[in-house]
Amino acid sequence: MIGETGVLKDSERYYYEPDPFTAEHLFYSPHGGAYHCDKDYSLSRNSLDVNQIILVDSGTLTVEYEGETKTAHSGMIVLLDCRKPHRYYSGGDDLRMRWFHFTGNTSHAYTDLLLDQQGFVISSADLIPEIEHCCERILMLYGNAEPSPHVASVYLHRLLALLAITSKEKKKSELELSIEKTAEYMKGHLEEKDISLEVLAEMAGLSHYYYLRKFKEIYGLTPHKYLLTQRLRSSKELLTTTSLSIEEIGLTCGFSNPSHFIMAFRKNTDMTPFQYRNFWR
Repeated sequence: MIGETGVLKDSERYYYEPDPFTAEHLFYSPHGGAYHCDKDYSLSRNSLDVNQIILVDSGTLTVEYEGETKTAHSGMIVLLDCRKPHRYYSGGDDLRMRWFHFTGNTSHAYTDLLLDQQGFVISSADLIPEIEHCCERILMLYGNAEPSPHVASVYLHRLLALLAITSKEKKKSELELSIEKTAEYMKGHLEEKDISLEVLAEMAGLSHYYYLRKFKEIYGLTPHKYLLTQRLRSSKELLTTTSLSIEEIGLTCGFSNPSHFIMAFRKNTDMTPFQYRNFWR
């Protein structure tokens, strides 16, 4: 029987102690369980060096995290970086939820990515059967006396990847589409040397400042850096697949002169274009 207030007697919990290899290299779950809770269930924590996924199967779970309060309903997933203060509690007398902490490998990086993409309550997870399957397998594996750490790590990694893919496949807003249009324009007009922030912002129908901020939020780069990255990527392809001269490739990819091309290329790769071509051909 679990001695937590509000956790009913048909609830289950597991603990797992990883071996040194698992702790250093794999994804793993040190704690988890399936809880049936009444209205008295509540948990408040300042910090724990793990991440947590909660699947709400019935009832509601109210979550306080990062200055926000949200309610997760049946079919929703809660994702938390438990290193930050958090609190959650039952919204009634019949909350059923499955949950597990996870850590190791790139767990914290994935959690940061997903929280940035979707927030801490993910509403569409119930639409993806593979997500449910992964969660079920993770809990089943760790419910055994001797779980396979490598198999469990595969399922944890797959779950995080599926959540990231699900976020990418969500319908894009008009704002996202307008900014994506400018990114596609840059990729299709690399040879143009005068693609300015003003032109791109006008194309998106946004002020310069707002366009710059939103573009960086979506792509993780400023428009200028994004354009430079695309030009360098195109130049690498031409260097390894054509016999065009260094000067021709630089001009084709929108660099104002060979010196500018060589300097930017060396800064990006620690090689000159000529050295890069010889290395990869």
